[in-house]
Amino acid sequence: MKKVKIVIVLILCAGWIYITNVKYQPIDSLGALTTYKTGLLSVPLLKSEIQEFSSNYKPTIYVDDVGIPHIYGDQKNDVAFGLGYMHAQDRYFQMELVTRTVQGRISEIFGQQSVGTDSFWKPYEFEAKSAELLEDYKVNAPEFYDYLLAYSEGVNTYLSSNKGTDPLYKIFGEAPREWKPEYSLLVTWYMSWSLTYFDEHITLNEVLTKLPEKEQEYFYPLQPKGLKTILPSTDHSIQLEQPKLIEEAIVQKPKEKMEDPFGFHENIGSNNWVVNATKTKDGKSILANDPHLYLALPEAFYEAHIVSDNLTAYGFSIPGVPVIVSGHNDVISWGITNGEWDLVDRYKLEVKDENLYLYEGEWVPFDEKKYTINVKGSDAITIKNNSTAHGKVIKGENNTYYAQHWYAANKSYSVKAIYEMMHGQNWNDFTDALKEYAYPPQNFIYNDINDNIGIVCAGKLPNREGIHVGQLLDGTKGVVASTALDTLWHTKNPSNNFLFSANQQPVQNNTYFGYHGLKDDYRVNRINSLLETKNDWGIEEIKSMQSDEVDLSFFEFKELLSLYEIPEEYQELVQRLENWDGDMKSSKNEALVYELLRRTVQDKASNFAQEHLKVSHAPSFKYFVKYLKDKEYTVAGSPSKKEILYEILSTVDETLKQYHGDAWKDETYKNLALINIRSISFLPGLGEKIENVGGNSNTINLNTKYSRPVFRSIYQMDKGSIKGYTILAGGQSGKINSKNYTNQLGLWKDGKYKESQYKSHPNELKNIDNIIKFN
Repeated sequence: MKKVKIVIVLILCAGWIYITNVKYQPIDSLGALTTYKTGLLSVPLLKSEIQEFSSNYKPTIYVDDVGIPHIYGDQKNDVAFGLGYMHAQDRYFQMELVTRTVQGRISEIFGQQSVGTDSFWKPYEFEAKSAELLEDYKVNAPEFYDYLLAYSEGVNTYLSSNKGTDPLYKIFGEAPREWKPEYSLLVTWYMSWSLTYFDEHITLNEVLTKLPEKEQEYFYPLQPKGLKTILPSTDHSIQLEQPKLIEEAIVQKPKEKMEDPFGFHENIGSNNWVVNATKTKDGKSILANDPHLYLALPEAFYEAHIVSDNLTAYGFSIPGVPVIVSGHNDVISWGITNGEWDLVDRYKLEVKDENLYLYEGEWVPFDEKKYTINVKGSDAITIKNNSTAHGKVIKGENNTYYAQHWYAANKSYSVKAIYEMMHGQNWNDFTDALKEYAYPPQNFIYNDINDNIGIVCAGKLPNREGIHVGQLLDGTKGVVASTALDTLWHTKNPSNNFLFSANQQPVQNNTYFGYHGLKDDYRVNRINSLLETKNDWGIEEIKSMQSDEVDLSFFEFKELLSLYEIPEEYQELVQRLENWDGDMKSSKNEALVYELLRRTVQDKASNFAQEHLKVSHAPSFKYFVKYLKDKEYTVAGSPSKKEILYEILSTVDETLKQYHGDAWKDETYKNLALINIRSISFLPGLGEKIENVGGNSNTINLNTKYSRPVFRSIYQMDKGSIKGYTILAGGQSGKINSKNYTNQLGLWKDGKYKESQYKSHPNELKNIDNIIKFN
């Protein structure tokens, strides 16, 4: 028996030695992670104290108890240095992940699992483009160039003595790399990928070529009547000319490895709005902003306050970029939403022998380039990338080939445009700065201390040749250079005293912006309705509006129910919604029932498109419900409207009883609506589960499987008195051992805010935890 015990102990010891020394790629071994001197236990915690350092730049940074840095300096380059220092302290792992991703070098940290990602990014050669762009700034914008250099030096000053302060570097067995000034320019392409890289051209082309004009206009109108645009537009449908179309037999859209998984049709959007003094109870204009992006820890934004002799601003920056993308200065404020413009063209190719394509009557070889991807823990990999005169080659199913051109892959001066915008003192300064803004297209809303309000739909929209409505293009034809439209869509001080954007089309005319007309617009209409009918807005009312969870689609569905006699077996289900107000609160049983109904309608719409319209692109909820309510028009060969409605009710009834039995009437929406926020490292255990939240993809307070408002901000502008209220979905720090990693999450979930400290002198600041001085 004693020998058996000894053997068991030896086996356990051997097992422990093996487990703690094996590296579980891409993370380090458990033994390395648990040592006191070099593992996670060695990571120091940030202390509350006064710290002093030597530097050529002389900012003083006051960090408050929420983790927000208030950076004061004599010159703008001093505060740029300070912002770089704080971005590095709180978010450097995030900064490195984003910039490595855009360079096609993320496999150097994450190993073999990231080769597909690097294979997507590497051929765009953004690493070289960013260096070229920096050189351009050095020659043509030396002031901004120096500003970028100061920021970069701030980042590296922190890294020089703090390489071991982020647990995530320890987990992956890595050390931070040195920051270069051009890395700040890489972030534009990452955001452009997230916000513009959607390609629905194959499925849209299928609609255009397969469906008769009546079905196209009925289910898939690009310019429908009553489209609520950002700028004033005519309230009628625009009859677009029909382009020359390429027949495309492929129903299923070919997938790419790095297609944006959270793109246009996943309802990622944003809200911003502004009301002037006429519509507020105390005669001061108010601006609100809440971008909706993929939720992660840490979030994409970082709150900061900078004060210098000629540059003062407060608001939200993107770690790695030394500008405030949403915020205010002493005179003006601004907020952003995504434009959702179509910046991708897809060309159908004729290919033979897998390496020749027909171009202007001749068979031409693909332009092949090779790229090396360095892989952690493995040998380097060489990839081949083929391109044509029109763009990179994508191989689809059944040996179909396409070329894709992504306009946002071009060089962009957007960071400098926002830098200039931050200096703005009036509407003219604001619009002049945004003339240079390119990608990703954004809707910049505006107000100032003089009660001017406005909005600019900024970006470079391709001036495509001929008639373009998002169809597939002919890759056998010659390239026609496409310049950007020389237009800045904007308006100021409208007669209705408010403006807003929620990712809708800028204006309704013959210009092709994208697929806006195909989308559900319930969020757009809810915002418009609230702003239009209320004339006594205050800060608290704006806060409540940002948390609004009413889904207007319910009222259209309720109207549908009223048109048909409901069978006895579904009466109880329908009666649950009879007196409901459409508020998608997590505590409501009606919200659970309706969300299941809404999702089932979408599923039926998808099936209807494939089986009866013979296309793969599903009509949106509003157009399918419109069809179900229409007593005069029926698609030939399709089931009756009543039959489809009964199938919807039956599916939801069965689902509720399958999961909850007869107790379904006591169940609430909370379990269906809960949110799982993952760490940017995607390691288990570092995220957060958020319960008791409401909303859905149609509500102002948006809630989808992946996205939610990443921050909320409200700014009340008045001479000598600017008040701000903000909250971040998570915390300022990306370090899992920081108290500021998730410290704002509870307030964010509950729709609460903190009042910002926009103070011209540091003596006025309160609740300061840490002071960092540079002498």
